[in-house]
Amino acid sequence: MKTKTNGFGVFYLSLFFVLLYLPVLSVILYSFNASPSTAQWTGFTLDWYRELFRDRVIAESFKISIQVALLTAILSAILGTATAVISMSVTEKMKKTIQGVMILPLLVPEVALGVSLLMFFNALKLPFGHLTLVLSHSLFCVPYVYIMVQLRLQEIDKSIIESARDLGATKWQTIKTIVLPLVTPSIITASLLALAMSLDDVIISTYMSGPRSTTLPVHIFSMMRVGVTPKVNALCTLILVGTFFIVGFSQLTNRNSKTKEVSN
Repeated sequence: MKTKTNGFGVFYLSLFFVLLYLPVLSVILYSFNASPSTAQWTGFTLDWYRELFRDRVIAESFKISIQVALLTAILSAILGTATAVISMSVTEKMKKTIQGVMILPLLVPEVALGVSLLMFFNALKLPFGHLTLVLSHSLFCVPYVYIMVQLRLQEIDKSIIESARDLGATKWQTIKTIVLPLVTPSIITASLLALAMSLDDVIISTYMSGPRSTTLPVHIFSMMRVGVTPKVNALCTLILVGTFFIVGFSQLTNRNSKTKEVSN
């Protein structure tokens, strides 16, 4: 019975690897293809990467994506952390209400969310651009920050907070000196997640982009309308490398924080 279970596990992992990683590997491989077509392999080249770095439109889209992602990560970290900390001192009923409000954007389909935001910002007469992109990206990133910080807050020993209050510390002093240092690794991890999600978003960005604020994923999507080329593959490869770097840095931060907790 155990042998059959192990065999099924190996089969499942192999199938998962093929379905998920094989397409990614093919994108990376064909980004070095000398042929402008992905139909055949004609040799190894770095020309497509050189062409990318000479493309001013892509450089501008990349700059806009980085600006929006950084602002989104900062805003999401502030709002998500503040909401999680505030939920510590409210009633259980109010806490459940806050959780429901936070999770709601994750349940709404992105197309419906994009249309709703489009109508909302139109009603406010906000010009579409960096501001609308940051606000809309933060809407679906804040819940992730809230959830991750909330989970870390639940692990904190309540006796530490109670001891600080007994010694005369105010609520703000307790949050500043005890709570925030303990949840800082989670805030960093959540901020990196928000950064990656903002960089990768296509659907919401399509609705929220202005004439001079096209993000890199939206630009890639427009390039793919004429077909998948090695240049598109090269651009996707660079995005994958950046995403892997963010994920790796996030994991390293988590590992270091856990090591410090164990040593303390």
